Formats: sequence, structure tokens, C-alpha cells
Amino acid sequence: MLNKLKFYNVADAKASLSKLISEAKNQDIVITKNGVPEVSVINYERYAKIMDFLEQVKDIYTLDVGTGVPEDPVDKMLEDDQDDQEV
Repeated sequence: MLNKLKFYNVADAKASLSKLISEAKNQDIVITKNGVPEVSVINYERYAKIMDFLEQVKDIYTLDVGTGVPEDPVDKMLEDDQDDQEV
């Protein structure tokens, strides 16, 4: 899966955003900042499938563990991701 990634630095991503969006329909894109991966751009259909899968895993986990779980690890992961995006 990692061999299908295409990398852009921030400057190149800005300069060729339309091209990047077109390429993201067929392969995952990683945008780097100072050489470090920062964000990824993926096809929306793939994103929706991933989110659906996570919901299914959460449901299975909840059924297995029960409702007395103090903190749902999937919710925590998604909240952490959203917190990182707001910064």
C-alpha cells in the first residue's frame, strides 16, 4: 500500500492543486512539510469506506466489551485527529 503513495511538498501541492486532486482519485497523496508527512489526500469514496469500516469495528468492539467502557478508543482516535486539524 505504501508503494502506491505519491508525495508532494507543500509548495508543489499549492502550485499544482488541480493536478493533485485528479491524481488523488486513483492513488493516495501525501503532502510533506519540511520533509515530514503532514497530511494525506485520498479519494472521497475511499475515505467514506474507511470511516464506515471504523464505525463497524467500533460497533463490534462495543458489542464485545459492553457499554461500561469508560472511553471508546475509536472515538478518541477520531477526536485526536480532529484536534490536530484545528491547530
